[in-house]
Amino acid sequence: MKEISRHFRCFRPAGLVVSAVLVLLMASCHTDMSNVYSRPDTTQKVIGDADQVLVVANPGLWKSPLKDSLLYYFEAAYLLLPQPEPVFQVKHFTWEELQSKPIRKRYRTILMVADLSEPDAPETRTVKKILGEKKLGELVASGGFVVSRDLWGRGQLVFFVVGQTPEDLTSNLTRNFPAIAAKIRKHDEPLHHVRAFYKGKNQATMAIVRDSFGIEMDIPAEYITSAVRNREIVWIRRETAKSSSSLIFGHIPYRNEAQLSPDSLIAYVDSIGRKYIASEIQGSYFRINKEDLPLFKNEVNLHGHFAYELRGIWELENDYMGGPFVAYLMQNPSRKDELLLILGFVYAPEKDKKPYMEELETIIRTLK
Repeated sequence: MKEISRHFRCFRPAGLVVSAVLVLLMASCHTDMSNVYSRPDTTQKVIGDADQVLVVANPGLWKSPLKDSLLYYFEAAYLLLPQPEPVFQVKHFTWEELQSKPIRKRYRTILMVADLSEPDAPETRTVKKILGEKKLGELVASGGFVVSRDLWGRGQLVFFVVGQTPEDLTSNLTRNFPAIAAKIRKHDEPLHHVRAFYKGKNQATMAIVRDSFGIEMDIPAEYITSAVRNREIVWIRRETAKSSSSLIFGHIPYRNEAQLSPDSLIAYVDSIGRKYIASEIQGSYFRINKEDLPLFKNEVNLHGHFAYELRGIWELENDYMGGPFVAYLMQNPSRKDELLLILGFVYAPEKDKKPYMEELETIIRTLK
């Protein structure tokens, strides 16, 4: 009664027939200008990838402490991965370099920063020209940022952040980072969705999840139902030569509010891991690493429903496998007498884990 896959051995109990901003990217107090500039007649498509940010700043600023502050936030490690991988990939150009190759102006996401104490800098003159004196004055007074859509390319976001001194500019950037990052992530969501579902959806697997848990969730075509399917869990997975991505959905009878807590979520994940997930090594089992590595606990909103979120690193006891995971615990919206557990985890040795985790989170966000 065992299923052997490329990476995991999945147990089924006898007698039974057989789922970092980012935390940094979540809402925080900020000032955002209400007016959004748009050039809807733009026909040229943008270039660049999701999670990439092109920063336009003069050479003096890019050699100042502003660069360190900007990279500290934008290239912070994606929570939580075994090896650090940046939330965003940052490229830098001066305005002249941007102008020298016009295709660069069609970058998907651009952050333009200007030190108003250098009025003759090309970046400062450009920001003044685009925003105008009135809007620039409002921006200075608010200490916030302005975002323009489709300024030089269709599907583009251009952010403007200014300061009256380099120190003021650095302060405005760091204060507004959570809101800027959240807008970038929201802007990139459709691209992540296209990549996750470019081969279509697995309607049969979606039906199994719907029938078992009363929820609707889009499942990519490559994800198939594991043989581990019973009254407690349904495990779906995608296996390739380089990686293994899994989503486990679990039922938990709901008796009282004490069950709905981060500690309960940790216990439920460990229980499922010990019961169902192992490698070929005898005595191995899936567990959350709670001793050596940090765990991030958060309260989130999944399509209007309260849930606890847990992020961290999993490992196999008595083996050397491990990787990142994300888990959610919530009261099942369609079945009030049970809790719904969703566990997503990745095994991709020697590969960047962030793309795989982003795909799992994209799938989970389709929960209805």
